Amino acid sequence: MGRDPWDQEIADGLKKGTDDAMRHKDEIWMAIKERIHNEQVQKPAEPETRFAPRESKGRRRSGRRAAGWIAGTAAAAAIVLTVSFQTAPVQAFIDQVKEWFAPQKTVEQELEGMPETSVDQLHEGADYVIYIDESRFMMVHESGVDRIELKEKPTDDRYPEVFMEISQERIDPKSAAEQLQKELQTYPKVEANLVDEPIQGWEVRAVGGTGGKEWDDPVIRYYVFDNGQGGSFVVKQQYFLEASEGFGARFHNMMKEFHITSNHNGEATKE
Repeated sequence: MGRDPWDQEIADGLKKGTDDAMRHKDEIWMAIKERIHNEQVQKPAEPETRFAPRESKGRRRSGRRAAGWIAGTAAAAAIVLTVSFQTAPVQAFIDQVKEWFAPQKTVEQELEGMPETSVDQLHEGADYVIYIDESRFMMVHESGVDRIELKEKPTDDRYPEVFMEISQERIDPKSAAEQLQKELQTYPKVEANLVDEPIQGWEVRAVGGTGGKEWDDPVIRYYVFDNGQGGSFVVKQQYFLEASEGFGARFHNMMKEFHITSNHNGEATKE
C-alpha cells in the first residue's frame, strides 16, 4: 500500500516545525482549544434538543479516530504553526482538530433499528477527549480511572451494572490485551482480536453467565490501544447481553469520538 497523503502532510509539517514549537506543544494545544472556545462563544447559541432516555427492549431493557494518524500534540503543533493553510488537506486537518474540541456535537445514530439524535457534550480526561450524551450518562473521575455511568440507574437488581471505564497502563497494548484475556479465562466465552473499528488496537470480549444463552448474561468488552506515551489506553465496557444493541452500541459509537490529545515520549502513568 502507498503512503497515506495525510501521513505525508503530517511528516512535512513536522520537518518544518521548530524545536521551540515542540517544547511548547502543550501550550499550543491550550491555545487551539481557547481559540475554538472563543469562536463558539461568539456564535449565536443554538437551542439544545433534549431527548428522554428510551428504555431498552428488556426492561424489558473505528479509534480513537486516527489518534496515531495525527501523531499527537507535536504533529498538530508543527502543522498549525508552520504549514501553509492554503492547501486543502492541511485546512481539512485544522477543521478536524477544531471539530474535536467543539464544546458540543450533534450525534445521529441508529439504535435497535431506530434513528436517534442527541447533543453530546465534550469531556476532557488525562490525555484524551470524548463526547458524552449527558441526558443518559455522567463522567466520574476516580483515582487513575475515569468512569462513564448511567445517570439514572435501574432500581431492579436483576439488571447487571452498565458502565465504561477509561484508564492507562504502562505496558504495550498487546501485552495488556494478553493479560486481560488471562484474567477473563473463568468466563464461559472469551475472545481477543485486532480491530480497526471503533479504534485501532485490541478488543478483548467476554460473556459471563451462560455464555450467551440468557438475556442478563454480563458482557465485558475491553479496547486496548497505544497511548502515544509508551503504554496503553484500556477502555472497559460492561453491560448485559440484551442491551448489546442499546448500551453496547452507544458505547461503541462513543469510542468513535475518543481522541488522544498528547503524545509525550515519557512513560504512561497509572495511579
